[in-house]
Amino acid sequence: MGDNRALEQIANCAMCANMCKHSCPTYLATGSETLTPQKKARLILYEEKELLEDEQGFFDVAFQCAMCGACKQHCIYDNYDLRRFVRQARSKAFKRDMLPEETRKRVETFKTFGNPKGERQLLQEGAGDTGYLISCSAYGDAKVLEATSAIISASREPVRQFGGADICCGGPLYYAGDMEGFEKAAGRMKERIEDMKLRKLIVDCPTCVKMMTEVYKETGVDLEVEIVHTVEFLDSLLKEGKLKLGRATGSVTYHDPCILANDMGITAAPREVIRALGYELTEPVYSGNDTHCCGGVRGGKIGDGRVSDKVSSMRIAELKETAADVYVTACPTCKGVLSDVNMKYITELVSELIVSD
Repeated sequence: MGDNRALEQIANCAMCANMCKHSCPTYLATGSETLTPQKKARLILYEEKELLEDEQGFFDVAFQCAMCGACKQHCIYDNYDLRRFVRQARSKAFKRDMLPEETRKRVETFKTFGNPKGERQLLQEGAGDTGYLISCSAYGDAKVLEATSAIISASREPVRQFGGADICCGGPLYYAGDMEGFEKAAGRMKERIEDMKLRKLIVDCPTCVKMMTEVYKETGVDLEVEIVHTVEFLDSLLKEGKLKLGRATGSVTYHDPCILANDMGITAAPREVIRALGYELTEPVYSGNDTHCCGGVRGGKIGDGRVSDKVSSMRIAELKETAADVYVTACPTCKGVLSDVNMKYITELVSELIVSD
């Protein structure tokens, strides 16, 4: 586990009152006490002290965490994040070849193609020292790609879009516990950004932003480039008057991506964009820093597809309660997972209102 401080932290969590479980999406969706933050902490502590007999069962629980940070939002301890210890448990599972089957398949695909989706073409468009990273989740979504290109064209900003092929932040490997593979992916991303001589990088995926601004540094990879999320880029374009748009009517429910809200603290910007378009914002019960995870793709942050499906179903039911005209998010993965409510990515909402000169 590393040091006495870490042992003290996980012990405190294991003996806590466990009130944060009421914000934990995997617990709320399954009702399993084993999946509460406190119980996961206890299992991690017991494993560290070699008190567990069922090693596979322990690793199964480690991969039934959404890694969303909801427990951190309501934690009574400063500078503590249970996800750090869950990730360490997943690294042990990876080294011992005890991954969930769906997670194993994603890792194998990544090893073969350099991304979790499989063989794909390299996408490149535009020029300049500002880049726009098309994430793995956005790569196959024609509507998102078209909306992004339309906005960049209308803004007349010199932006260089790139993605596909083996371009990936390495997040899937990180959440699978393959830290060696993740470090290699981080190194490749750094080389690509340096080769393009980028000054600024716009990224459509919250997980990619988290990896590149936070986790890369933990592995010694420092990207010397300004990194912003797409919604921050849109917000600046609108405030600077660089987009000529019409006005929308109707109601919109915005789904806060867990990483964007909990790790990056970006909750105001997307709402400012939505209101600037003319929409009435209709909030779900769980929103902002109290958002619930979408569940993610099967074998992703949640390695157990049965659990991720339950989390997704719970979130879809919560969103449907608003009965909004339009549902929108700022994460391409969330868009795909929450398709039952005809979810849109926020660039689609903006591009629909572009007025031609």
